[in-house]
Amino acid sequence: MTDDAVVAKDHERLARLVEVHLGRRVARAEAMRAGLGTRRFHRLHFADDAGPRSLVARIEDDGAIRPPQSAWPAPPPWHGEPALEPLRGFLEQAGLPVPASALHLPDEGIDLLEDVGTTHLLRVSETTLRARTLEACALLPRLQSLRAEAETIPAFGRLYDRPLVSTKAWKWLHWTVPMILGRPATEEEKSETRALFDAIADLASEAPRRLAHRDFKAENLHLVPDESADARLVMIDVQGAFLAPPEYDLACLLYDLQVEHDEAFVDEALARTRPDLPDAPDEDTFRARFDAVALARLCKDVSHVAHAALARDDHRRWHEIPRGLALIDRIAGRRAHTFPGLRALTSVTAALTAALESADSGSRDVAALPDPAGA
Repeated sequence: MTDDAVVAKDHERLARLVEVHLGRRVARAEAMRAGLGTRRFHRLHFADDAGPRSLVARIEDDGAIRPPQSAWPAPPPWHGEPALEPLRGFLEQAGLPVPASALHLPDEGIDLLEDVGTTHLLRVSETTLRARTLEACALLPRLQSLRAEAETIPAFGRLYDRPLVSTKAWKWLHWTVPMILGRPATEEEKSETRALFDAIADLASEAPRRLAHRDFKAENLHLVPDESADARLVMIDVQGAFLAPPEYDLACLLYDLQVEHDEAFVDEALARTRPDLPDAPDEDTFRARFDAVALARLCKDVSHVAHAALARDDHRRWHEIPRGLALIDRIAGRRAHTFPGLRALTSVTAALTAALESADSGSRDVAALPDPAGA
């Protein structure tokens, strides 16, 4: 089945479900551009005044669109993400800003949600970005104060743990290095990288575990209805939430591959947020854990962008890789005598940067990279 055929079938199915469950008719439906994941999203428009003029349909991956065949190895498995509910409702009841639910059909794998529009923090002025990023940071103490049993809210049974950290090292060694450099990682690179990620896992295991959004970044923070001063800040894409060190969401937000924050602003945001966190970690511990989880996150993010481009032919975010490498080097520079394995890491980032620049300094043409077939 082609993608167009899947879209047409989705729209037919959604129109039927909306009429059955909400008594409304869809006037127009449009497929929405998704991220790098496998869920599908559609914006449904209505001509009547019986409710919101538009809703967003969220369809769990049902295998309707098969991913491109790839010779690249799959990473070690970790826990799949649970359904959006009951977490969304739990966060809503706690007063946290999430999209309202219009319809939840777990057997269909479909949710109809409030349409929060297209104004997220990647599409606002610099002044608005800084102010709203600080507002987003202020949500984290509230998020981290929440408690529930894992049997009720599965997010509380999902942990940022050693197996998860090791998957990030695996992706760096088995995707980023061979895909961009056209060669396998050396034994030294493997051992040093594993030593680094073991140290990150050690720091994480000693930290308090608090509820984290897990993908708390500018693209997932929307302003409803627009960039105006009274617009609501709303978090989307919350289903991946888990328990993590208190610094995790801050690392996602402040070292986002898609946003350039100067280091002075990062320092300001961290200084404002730290005292309000439920555990209020001391400054040195807080900054060390921030750097540790940020390193692991950045290596994973770069790996996913490289994999999307070279294994799935999705080049949309390829241009973000140089920023990710620069952020890794920034952390490595200040942690050179704190974390093991950084010499090998920065040696690889230098080689990766050179490979990207030599491919095409203007467009960073993926096709001009070394042939990784022998890797």
